Formats: sequence, structure tokens, C-alpha cells
Amino acid sequence: MQERWNTQNRNRDLWLRPGDSVLEVFLTLCAQLTTHTACFDEFLGALSYTEMHQAVIALAIKISQYPEQCVGIMMPSSIGAYIAYFAVLLSGKTPVMINWSQGLREIRICAEITNVQRVLTSVRLMEHLNQTHGILDYPFDLVYIEEMRKKISWWEKIRIKMYTKLSPARLMWVFGVKGMRKHDIAVILFTSGTEQFPKGVPLSHENLIENQKACLKFFNPNEKDVMMSFLPPFHAYGFNSCSLFPLLIGLPIVFASNPLNPKKSVELIDSMGVTLMGSTPIFFDYILKTAKKQETSLSSLRLVVLGGDTLKDSLRVETQLQHPHITLHQGYGATECSPVITITTETSPKVQACVGKQIEGMDILIISKETHVPVSSGESGMVAVRGSSVFSGYLQGDPHQGFILLGGEYWYLTGDIGYIGASGDLFLLGRLSRFVKIGGEMVSLEALECILRESLPGALMQEQITLAVCEVPEDKVKLCLFTTFPTTLHEVNDVLKNAETSNIVKISYVHQVEKIPLLGVGKPDYASLHALAISLFG
Repeated sequence: MQERWNTQNRNRDLWLRPGDSVLEVFLTLCAQLTTHTACFDEFLGALSYTEMHQAVIALAIKISQYPEQCVGIMMPSSIGAYIAYFAVLLSGKTPVMINWSQGLREIRICAEITNVQRVLTSVRLMEHLNQTHGILDYPFDLVYIEEMRKKISWWEKIRIKMYTKLSPARLMWVFGVKGMRKHDIAVILFTSGTEQFPKGVPLSHENLIENQKACLKFFNPNEKDVMMSFLPPFHAYGFNSCSLFPLLIGLPIVFASNPLNPKKSVELIDSMGVTLMGSTPIFFDYILKTAKKQETSLSSLRLVVLGGDTLKDSLRVETQLQHPHITLHQGYGATECSPVITITTETSPKVQACVGKQIEGMDILIISKETHVPVSSGESGMVAVRGSSVFSGYLQGDPHQGFILLGGEYWYLTGDIGYIGASGDLFLLGRLSRFVKIGGEMVSLEALECILRESLPGALMQEQITLAVCEVPEDKVKLCLFTTFPTTLHEVNDVLKNAETSNIVKISYVHQVEKIPLLGVGKPDYASLHALAISLFG
């Protein structure tokens, strides 16, 4: 397999082929690259574009028999997940990415919003989930792609061979999707539900492709590059930027199914010669610590773009010291923006709050929280964006929810607070929902967490997330600190006092938990923590 991977990945043009839809671009690529290796995972090995093409057609024949419009996909980062995705598109259905890391209540909401009745999944994932979460009563039928493959009839095998020889346009005509256009829905994702119930986010083919075009200019891959993807497909960054992007430009991609298994990720980086990677900061930190234990230099890795959370200065310094050959950049985005909004450049200030300049096709405006009018240069306010990558509105409810009308055009409000610096880069101060007003002052809960994380003895030198601060709604705002280690109110508030925070900022409650609940992408589940704080102290 390694020989095949190394010898058939060269002499290919890395660019986005023309097409109105993600499906058309993919089918065109399959027709051009044929025997070139497209991807690898530890279960299926290396697949060529022709092999992927055949698998997509085989699955699409089965899926096209479903009467419902929306078909769910609940799979980890893997070849199978994206075969399923393209197959759902080819069958004329709408792919819906299900986040299995959420609670059953949130999954039910997602299924109701989209009327999903069937979800494509894998035996391995369900065995893993049954072991870790117990057997859950999902609100839809589970369809195992391993079983679907076994049930392909001899007549269907003949059809697959015939269809594989058709041109992209002819194949789309056969499946009745020749009329697929750029404004049609290419995928339905969901907001993370970090602070409230998840919302359905329909992204069009144009949204995804335009975001990929901007990422292509930034990554500027060459024929020696190999990309790794381990973020789950329900995560916008993992889905579009880390997986669809390489698949649609002809860049070889290595899938790792579990971001919580950094040992496997390190092994694949070294054995497959991975050069490019997208990650969240916490998962990349796991990889660095594992590489250090295994005494490997990750010598092939040249560029890592982190998103989904703040790149802390300590992680940047650690990367520079351990692996000076790795260029580290930070991106900022939102599911609603397909997802990339900004990426740091070589000239961007190397500070924690800086998330870089807007990508091509994206405009950023900073507006006042109170008056909703643009602020002066350098002033902070709500971050609003517009562009070809921005979605058209949430499923159900008010189509303009989350947007603001300025100068006759709708801008999407990201929910973040920030400002544009003198360099033209965007600096983020935190989520609007993670600010609370205490004594007339706006206090960032993220800033408090940062202070406590760097000063409380129990939080120092820990690999896992060890604390989180939540608001407890009462007549007067009170703050609750959750920790995974023993501490006291006196110790906590002494740390805040020594950090010279405002005298009115104090923690009112401390509660030790076994672990901080996390979302599937490694960020704290503040919705669960908020509910726990209310039940304990509300």
C-alpha cells in the first residue's frame, strides 16, 4: 500500500474543476484522475478515484430507492463517510450530517428539523458508541453501509460497471440530478449547541465551493503534499476544509477516525508522509504531546491550520520549540460560513487574539452591540460578515434570524466580539454569549478561565480541560467554577485578585466534577454545564 501511495500521487493538477455542484466537480475529477490514489484509511486501505467512483454509484443505486428527501450520515472521519456523502447527492437526496457526540435530546431535535428517517452509519462506530454511551433509542432507522455492500445484486453490479463508463453529465442525467445547481442545498450541518439547542444550517454548493477556492489559494498545495483529516464530518471545518477540499482538488488525503487517539494520528503522519493538516487546538496539542513521548519529530508535517477554538500562546511556543519545521496558522470561522472567515498570514501578529485577515470573497464589519451601527476603526463590537460562503438562513423559523440589515444588505452576526487591528487582522475578544454584565461592566468568562487555568495549582501542566466558568442566573449575576481538581473559593478568588481583575468579579460557587463535559470537537459543553449550575445553585 505504501508503494502505491508514493508512486501514484504525482503528476496531477491540484485545482478545483469547473462545476455548478460539489457532485459535478467530484465526478469530473474521477473521470480525469482515474487510477490516481484519492484517499486512505486504516480499514479500507488506499482507494483510487475510480474505486471511489464505483463505490459511490453502488451506494447511490440503493439510496435512490428511499422515498424521503433527507438522508442522515453518522460516521467518523473515513473514506466511507464521504462515499456515503457523494452517494446521497448522486441519488438526488439531501445529506444531513448527524452529530453522535450530542445528547439524544439534541439528536432528536436534528432529526425532527430535517425529517430524517434513515441514517447511514457503520458497524464499527455503533459498536464503539454502544460501549461508551450504551444502546440508545435513536429516532431513526440505522442503515449499515457494510450490510448495503453485501446486498448488491448481480444486476446492480452490471449497472455499476456500465454507469462507471458514463461521462459526469450523462451519469447525473441517469440519476435525475442533471439539474443540480449552485444554490441547491449541498449539505445540512448543525450548530454545535455549545450554548443552546442546535440549529439546522443548510449550505449550498456555491457556499462550499467558494470557501474551498479561498482555502486553495492559502494552502497552495504541491504534488508532494498529503493531507490528514480526523475531525468528524459533522464539524464544518472537518467536513469542508479538511476533507471535501482535498478530495475535490485531487490532493491525497489520509483519514483517521478518532481524534481522541493521537497515537494513531502520529503513526499515520509518519508512515503516510502527511504534510498538511487542519485541527482544533486541543487535538493538535494531544498530537504534540504524543509525538514527544514517542520521540518522533513529525518531520513530514509542514503546515497546520488550527480552528474551532483559540490558539493559545503556550501551544504556539511549544510547536516552535519542538517542531520548528511546522508552520502554524490560526483560522476563524462558523458553520454558517462554510466555515472559514479568516486565516492568519506570515505578517499577522503572533498573539493569541489574532485570527488573521478575511479570506477572498468574505467581508467583515464590526458593529456596536448597542446601536447596531459600524464602529470606528480599532473599536470593538460584534463581528458581522457577508460573502459567497455565507448561508442563506437556518432551517425553520425566521429566515433572517442571525442576520442584520445594513445599507440594504444582510450581514450575518457571528456572535463574537472583536476588532480590526492596525494590520488589518481581526482580533477576537470572545463569544458575546460568554460575556456577562457585573456591576455595569462586561466581563469575559473566557478571560477568567484563562487566568484560572494559568494560575490554579490543580490546572497547571494538565493535558485535558480541567475547568470551566458558568453564569448562574439570579437577581444578581453569580459565577460558578467547575473543576476536575480540589480547590476552594478563597484560593480561586485570590488568583483573580492577584491577576488584578476588577474587584466586583468574584466566583460565588466552586463545584468539583469527574470531568468537564466536551462536545465532539473537544470544546466544553457549556449548555450542559449551565444546566448543572442551575440545578445545583439556581
